[in-house]
Amino acid sequence: MNQKAYNSRLINLSKFTIFSTLILIFVGALVKSHEVGLSVPDWPTTYGENMFVFPLSNMVGGIFYEHGHRLIATFVGFLTLCQAIWLSISNVERWLKVIGFTSLCVVITQGMFGGLTVIFFLPPMVSIIHGTLAQTFLVILIVIAYGLSRERSERDEKIKFSSQIQTRAFVLGILIYIQLILGALVRHTSSGLAIPDFPTMGGGFFPVFNDTMLNNINNYLFHIDKDLVSLFQVAIHFFHRVGALIISISFSIFFFKYYNKFKQQKNIRFSMWYILFAILFQIILGAATVISEKHEIITSLHVLNGAFLLGLTVLLILRISPANFNQWPILNRFGILNIRK
Repeated sequence: MNQKAYNSRLINLSKFTIFSTLILIFVGALVKSHEVGLSVPDWPTTYGENMFVFPLSNMVGGIFYEHGHRLIATFVGFLTLCQAIWLSISNVERWLKVIGFTSLCVVITQGMFGGLTVIFFLPPMVSIIHGTLAQTFLVILIVIAYGLSRERSERDEKIKFSSQIQTRAFVLGILIYIQLILGALVRHTSSGLAIPDFPTMGGGFFPVFNDTMLNNINNYLFHIDKDLVSLFQVAIHFFHRVGALIISISFSIFFFKYYNKFKQQKNIRFSMWYILFAILFQIILGAATVISEKHEIITSLHVLNGAFLLGLTVLLILRISPANFNQWPILNRFGILNIRK
């Protein structure tokens, strides 16, 4: 097998691992949306049996989602192991070998946190870390895939963009990552309906956070047979909505200010359009989640699209930043990632 075909297969593996991870995130969201995280109460076994020989005929109800989630997670772990080994024996830059090993460590840690959520009966903090780590893992996989890509290897190093554009794109990525953490906090503290109306919040366009507002919200939740909430949960939900507004405004400014600077870079323009549509779709899904009273499919798509949005933003950052990571202004400023060839 020639080197070109060899690298092509490695690239395809990296892309397939990303795709499988997105499926895993969606199925994990379904587990939480259906509240079936303890439908399989033991770990790493499944009702005392080896998870790989558990009868398919018994995968019914919540077991279908939870056990299916474990099987997909194992498959993603296997793909990550194959990718890390392949990178370690390939003629690629040293930082790719390092980050390949890092991805393996992260997916193992992710699996351990998944087990802890079951063993300790779904503690919110462990579940939040579990959800956030999944997003971190996805980011690492996208960096690996882009690092191996033909697009990166064929980039014209003479074309460079200002450090201001690169830094603002990086900040946008951080904002989206923080928003996903807030989203995990909303889900795992049962705050998804803490503000049960949209676009208003507690009956107005700005919540007043007093006992009257809380009583009105809880009266409504009681009538639709949902759990009552606290002011803390209302605040969490409110900050998640504020985060969505900040990201929407920030990216709109970024889009209209810098779009015309990429006249010769169609791939970057496509990335910006995809991010814009993903943000709009995410807002629609967020509103639909509230209006539908957290319909399982809608809520899970909201989680999936959030991960997709983060991935698109990471790809945009990679495309407008120098192909050589050692030339990244944001990394050099803080002395980060000094990994040579």
